[in-house]
Amino acid sequence: MPEQRGAADAVGTYEELLQEQAQRLTRLKVQRGDPSLRVIEARAKKLFADEKVSLPPATQSAAFGGGYLGQDKLMWLVRTLLSWDRFGRECDPPTYGDPGLDEWYERWTAIATAKQGRRRRAAARSSPGSGIRAVEGEASLAPSVSRPTGEELEPAVPVVDLPETAPGVRYRSSFDYGMTVSVVAFSPDGRLLATADREGTVRLWDPVTGQPIGEPLTGHTRTVFAVAFSPDGRLLATAGREGTVRLWDAITGRPVGEPLTGHTSPVYAVVFSSDGNLLATASADGTFRVWDPVTCQPIGDALAGHTNTVFAVAFSPDGRLLATAGRDDVVRLWDPVTGQPIGEPLTGHTRTVYAVAFSPDGRLLATASADLTVRLWDPEIGQPVGDVLIGHTGTVYAVAFSHDGRLLATAGRDDTVRLWDAITGRPVGEPLTGHTSPVFAVVFSSDGNLLATAGVDGAVRLYEQEVRPQPVISAASLAERAVLQAVRRGHRVMLPALETGSPASAVAFSPDGTVLATGDVDGTVRLWDPVTGQPIGDPLTGHTDRVFAVAFSPDGNLLATADGIDGTVRLWDPVTGRPVGDPLAEHTGTVSAVAFSPDGNLLATVDGIGLVRLWDPVTGRCVGHPIAGHTNAAYTVVFSPEGQLLATANANGAVRLWDPVTRRPIGDPLTGHTGTVFAVAFSHDGRLLATADGVGAIRLWDPATRQPIGDPIFGHTGLVFAVAFSPHGRLLATAGADATVRLWDPSTRRAVGHPLTGHSGGVSAMAFSPDGTVIATVSTHDNAAQLWSARFS
Repeated sequence: MPEQRGAADAVGTYEELLQEQAQRLTRLKVQRGDPSLRVIEARAKKLFADEKVSLPPATQSAAFGGGYLGQDKLMWLVRTLLSWDRFGRECDPPTYGDPGLDEWYERWTAIATAKQGRRRRAAARSSPGSGIRAVEGEASLAPSVSRPTGEELEPAVPVVDLPETAPGVRYRSSFDYGMTVSVVAFSPDGRLLATADREGTVRLWDPVTGQPIGEPLTGHTRTVFAVAFSPDGRLLATAGREGTVRLWDAITGRPVGEPLTGHTSPVYAVVFSSDGNLLATASADGTFRVWDPVTCQPIGDALAGHTNTVFAVAFSPDGRLLATAGRDDVVRLWDPVTGQPIGEPLTGHTRTVYAVAFSPDGRLLATASADLTVRLWDPEIGQPVGDVLIGHTGTVYAVAFSHDGRLLATAGRDDTVRLWDAITGRPVGEPLTGHTSPVFAVVFSSDGNLLATAGVDGAVRLYEQEVRPQPVISAASLAERAVLQAVRRGHRVMLPALETGSPASAVAFSPDGTVLATGDVDGTVRLWDPVTGQPIGDPLTGHTDRVFAVAFSPDGNLLATADGIDGTVRLWDPVTGRPVGDPLAEHTGTVSAVAFSPDGNLLATVDGIGLVRLWDPVTGRCVGHPIAGHTNAAYTVVFSPEGQLLATANANGAVRLWDPVTRRPIGDPLTGHTGTVFAVAFSHDGRLLATADGVGAIRLWDPATRQPIGDPIFGHTGLVFAVAFSPHGRLLATAGADATVRLWDPSTRRAVGHPLTGHSGGVSAMAFSPDGTVIATVSTHDNAAQLWSARFS
């Protein structure tokens, strides 16, 4: 690690490094034709669509002004700037691993290290961490696992302000296997430790005495890459290079049934579901399979989705999810019963992902990669949790949670095992450095008392938890930690309200979640930082009366707002706060809703006489003739996720679907509501349509067949003003005149948890943050926008 400086030096160095980076970025921008921030944003989105890049002007402005950027965003920005040559002409951007990016990565590493040092210096001096005694091992043969090679830079430790509270570990014992150990696994009762080697031999050990138990399990003819005990400890599954999976009686050591065949290449991972009814395997043939361990037969066909070798597979503790990862750098989530993918791939790693592991409560998924990092994800919403865990200086091959989920252990090519606080992402103690070669395996015993590690040096090392006095935690730190724990465990936490100054009637998050817009009854539009709760810039003024609706364009470059009296719609630049063009003024009555199409090429508006208009947001002109079909006031308009449908609803309870290209209705109106329909929303996949009316009824529909799904949902005691699906469709939120927000499971139509209460009157609008972790609500009865933080998805 870099030499440590004094605290004062670290502070100065951190600021100086940021300024130096800003100057270099600005110089690079000028050298590449000096593109505008919007041009850079659009170029990045186009170039790196697969990485779901988000580089809004505000982020770029912060970087060019000396602000801190995470590694991903800095690399996106640099690669985008380098996609123009010195004459400003477009060219291919450098790929990860290009030597031209090394200096930027090294600069970011230095900044992150200085930042970490500034925040943690005092704590490091007062708490030396876990003491570890190392023993020597004997070097052995190189591993046969295929992995990337290349220069490895030393990254920084992640920046976290919370204190270390997880216990450390101490070395207990080791035994020499004699050759590379590719994998280790504890039996559920902790009485057995299974190991496997490059010659295809599987051995069982007593972890207390370090002595082998019984004869080696022989049958594999080449390297065994994976071993796993069934939940009841009766079976042991093994898999290896010859592409077969074998089951063994863990007590007698005898094979159970014939080998499981079906994979056409080496099998790198094997895992049982928590109930023991399923066995999953992952292979270099690019597929994973699910098996019945009783019949030894595959369940369905091989499942494909990865574009290359699949190195890792893991069941969630409740068995509802299966996570896979591999050489294509992505992590995928699946329904193990149907074999269907769930959500989009988890992207962020830039090289092969070698390991995945769920926390014991299933609320976290850890992934380890050849890009030297470990990442934590919320598997329910498919979004990253916290900062990237950085500390290893080589490929990270293994990751494991302790039994209580508080510790995360990782191991890799840098010959070390590292411990992390799984809640804060902070390193716990110093790296464990007893191995003399790359470490391929790390696993906790089921009671959490033992940690086993193994690798190329042939040594299997055992560590045990070391109980130490816990450091004194300040009240503020305790509060922060309590909030983190509460949110992590699914509790809904009311965040400080945003003081809007007047009652609000509309709310929306920007696509990247960094800006929250509210529309007030006095005609004012305000922009907020949802993290700090502080306003961004001056209020946007121009409307003469109540703002009924606000909506961001998909790229975040425009904000559309609608006036409830004069019938105008205004477009704004959310970065500068300035209006874009003249007001859109074709409506003759109240404009009650606005919505951008998914591609941002159209803006839909609806008014008090039931007319729907489509606009070109660039020219500000109407596109074609108005869509007429409702016979009285319409209150809502929304595009389907793919933009092929437009849904509207009106005062007589009719919901209509339209083709936005032809402007013609699709089928007959959806009927069933007996009161005014105030709200309509599509699920993220477009397979569900939710509607809500003035008598408190909430209905779900299949937009393909236009048929209702089940009976109406009731829970609110008055009319329902708003409906919204969580970003990944697992929850439906509704808000109404009874001053509550209610959450529902759309698959069962049952309420989830207790209603969210806090407003003094009816909740007029609400919005999920893009990552699904925050709900924003506003009311026309108080002067505040309320934020709720929880694992809503």
